[in-house]
Amino acid sequence: MKLKTDQNDYKLLTDTINKWVENGNIDKPKGDELLDTLEQPKSTTQQIAQYFFFIALSCILLAFAAIFIDDKFLEKLKQHFSLTNFFIAILFTVFSVLWFYFLKKKKSTINAAPFEIYAVIGGLLTVTALTYYSKETGEGPNYSGLLLGIAVVLFALAGFVRSYALWMAGILATMGWFGAFSTWLSHEDLFLGMNYPVRFSVFGMLIILASLTQKKFGTVSFSKRINYLAGLIMFFTGLWGVSIFGNYNSLAKWAEVRQTQVIIYAIVFAIAGVASFLLGIKYKENAARDIGIIALLANLYTRYFEYFWDSTNKGIFFLILALSFWFIGKRLEKFKNRNAVSS
Repeated sequence: MKLKTDQNDYKLLTDTINKWVENGNIDKPKGDELLDTLEQPKSTTQQIAQYFFFIALSCILLAFAAIFIDDKFLEKLKQHFSLTNFFIAILFTVFSVLWFYFLKKKKSTINAAPFEIYAVIGGLLTVTALTYYSKETGEGPNYSGLLLGIAVVLFALAGFVRSYALWMAGILATMGWFGAFSTWLSHEDLFLGMNYPVRFSVFGMLIILASLTQKKFGTVSFSKRINYLAGLIMFFTGLWGVSIFGNYNSLAKWAEVRQTQVIIYAIVFAIAGVASFLLGIKYKENAARDIGIIALLANLYTRYFEYFWDSTNKGIFFLILALSFWFIGKRLEKFKNRNAVSS
C-alpha cells in the first residue's frame, strides 16, 4: 500500500531515503523499494488538467450520442452515400483495430487521464461497429445478444490495453445484458422467482465473489478493485430496492400490501449494512465500511419516509438528519486518523 503525502512531506521523505542510500545506511534496492511506497502528490496544475480531461471525456460522450445515436442523421448519411449496415460495420472495425494498435504501441508515452479518454474513443468506435453488425444480422428486440457481445469485446479490449474506463464500460454492458436476458427468460416479470431488485442484488454479490478470486488471472488482475466496488454498489442498491418493493413482480401487487409486510427485507438490508461496516473496520477496507454506513443511513431514512413522514414534524426530521450525518462524519474522521497513525 502506498503512503499518501503532501508535497513537502514527499520531498522530505525522498531526500531522506536518497541520503541514506548515499551514506550507505541502506542499499540501493532497499532505497528504491522505500521510494516505491511513496505516492507522489499531484500538483495543482495536474489536478486542474485532470478535471479538463474529464470534461473532455464528457463532451466526447455527448458528441458520440448526438452524432451516432441520432437515427435521422445516420439514415441521411447512409442514403446520401448509399452505404449498407455491413459496410459501416467493417469501416468502424478497421478504425477500431488501427486505433487500439497505435494506442497499445504509444501507451508508455501517454499520461493516465488522456490514455483513458483515448481508450473510451476506441471503445465507442468498437460499439458502433458491433451495433451495425447487429443491425445487419437482425438482432432481436431485447438486444441481449448485442449487449453480451459488447461486454465481451470491451472486457477483451480493456485487458489488452489495461484500461479502467473500458472495464467499467464492460461492467455496465454486462448489467444491461443481464437485465435484458433475465427479462427475456422471466415468467410474469420474475426470473427464477426474483424481481429486478432481488436479481441485481444477487448479480452484485456474484461480481464481488468474482473480484475476490481475480488475482489468479494476471491479464485482468488490474480490474479487481473496480469489480469489487461495482459489485458492492450494485449489491446494496439492489437491496435498497428490495427493502422498498420486496419481491413483488408488479407495482399493482406491491401497492396492495402494507409496508409492514415487507419489513423483513428492510431487516436483511440493515444486517448487510452492519456486516459491511464491521468487516470494513476489521480488515481496514474503507469502501466496504463507507458503503455499509451509507446503506444503514439509506435504510433508516427510507423507513422514516415510509412510516413516520406524515406524523412527524419536518423540522425535527431534518435536525435529526443533520446530527446523524455530523456524527457519522466525526466517526469516519476518527477512523481515518487512527488508520493513518497505525500505518
